[in-house]
Amino acid sequence: MNDVHEFNFDLVRRMPFRSAERQTTYLSLTGTAGRYGEVAVTVGTVPRQATLTAPGLPEASVTHPDDLKRGLILIDERTRLSVGGLRATLTWNRRSLGKKGRGISIGLGDRGYTYLRIGAGEEELRDAERGPLVRQRNRFGSSTVGVTVLPAAEPADLALALVLQGADRTGLTITQTAVFGVLSYLHPGHGDV
Repeated sequence: MNDVHEFNFDLVRRMPFRSAERQTTYLSLTGTAGRYGEVAVTVGTVPRQATLTAPGLPEASVTHPDDLKRGLILIDERTRLSVGGLRATLTWNRRSLGKKGRGISIGLGDRGYTYLRIGAGEEELRDAERGPLVRQRNRFGSSTVGVTVLPAAEPADLALALVLQGADRTGLTITQTAVFGVLSYLHPGHGDV
């Protein structure tokens, strides 16, 4: 077990302002993650990839082989997610009616995780054996994501939870899936909620 206590920090969303930056970056989230230091999650347009950079955490990235639209990285069984050099396997049951059944199942090394919506604007990364590890709160319309790192979390767990902020998680609830479907129909290629 590690000696980390629960701590909180904020990720601040920043949209690129300069024209040159808009050509290569869709979104940037930055904050200070306690003893792990400055963290940045960047969703790039060239290349189409979400990456985590942090001096105290393992490298992490999310890509999709045919994700051509602007916005967050698509998640399905073909998504490529890696943390600390380990490649993850992902499964997602978008048709489940319950919140827990709609979570993203992630296999990373010998660990089994679930990433799910636990309340309005609140998501959680759980380990099959250790339970809840990282919670993230995002109020509608807010440019800040509140992050709570629970005592059982290790650096790879936090890296995984943070890089998923660059992924399209709209399917975690039935409501989000319905809204996303309507927006995708009305504005093809611009379905990010």
